[in-house]
Amino acid sequence: MIKNFEANTLCGKISAEDLELINRQSLKKLTEDEIFTFSVILCDNEIDRDFEVFSDEALKSLEKLFVGKTGILNHSNRSQDQMCRTYKTELICDSTRKTEYGEAYKYLKAWCYTVKSAKNEDLIKDIESGIKREVSVSCNFSEKVCSVCGESVCSHRAGEFYGDTLCFKRLNGVTDAYEWSFVAVPAQRNAGVTKTAKDRQNTRSHIEKARNEKDLGFAAQYRNEMKQRALKGFSLILPELSSSTAESIINLCNAPALSELVSAFERKTAKLFPVKSQFAENSANTTDWNSQFKF
Repeated sequence: MIKNFEANTLCGKISAEDLELINRQSLKKLTEDEIFTFSVILCDNEIDRDFEVFSDEALKSLEKLFVGKTGILNHSNRSQDQMCRTYKTELICDSTRKTEYGEAYKYLKAWCYTVKSAKNEDLIKDIESGIKREVSVSCNFSEKVCSVCGESVCSHRAGEFYGDTLCFKRLNGVTDAYEWSFVAVPAQRNAGVTKTAKDRQNTRSHIEKARNEKDLGFAAQYRNEMKQRALKGFSLILPELSSSTAESIINLCNAPALSELVSAFERKTAKLFPVKSQFAENSANTTDWNSQFKF
């Protein structure tokens, strides 16, 4: 499974602690002058365009698994396309930001290094200038859990609302992390989940569209109910009016006017046809206490 994300590439000075971690990955002891370091955001817990989400458990597993993993170009399996290596990761919680489904935003940040060389000169310039930003992680999962029912196998469809709940799938059971890659273009939609800024906006737009469609559905349902109540009112208060004429009048009404019409009909109906209690007093025979039940 390939997961893409638009990364933040942040370059900075190498600390002594970081240099020690880097040298755990190398065979030769490297100095600060020999290496270039940068950080990327590999993945997060936001809903992506395929309506899948890294669970907290998945992010914690990936935090450990990505240490020591290589960074390559375009998910190539050729060794000459290896460009850097991950020496440190951290799962960060941003409590000031919420996900689309209301939880605290979390993301996996990785620190990487590459060697300063003629071969890597253009790569370093591309990273520093922000040319290379889209990051794709390659990993494997054993389970996708439904946000609606909590089951891994169900009939709920990702991207659809069930009541007020949006269906998306939480990725659980990380079995391995293979590599991460800078990609020139976000991965193909059929390759997996894409987490670019554009895709995140598309996801938000889709969610808003679904919510709007749901609201329009409720509005249509409400209008239909009010229409039936208004037709009933016409039949009781103005029985000489044809149903087609009554319906034509109703169709001319906007929501407030239709609501006012229904209220007026129902008030008039309540006066003309008052509801009588089964237990109302029988003035003709007050001594027979159960006369209300006699037919």
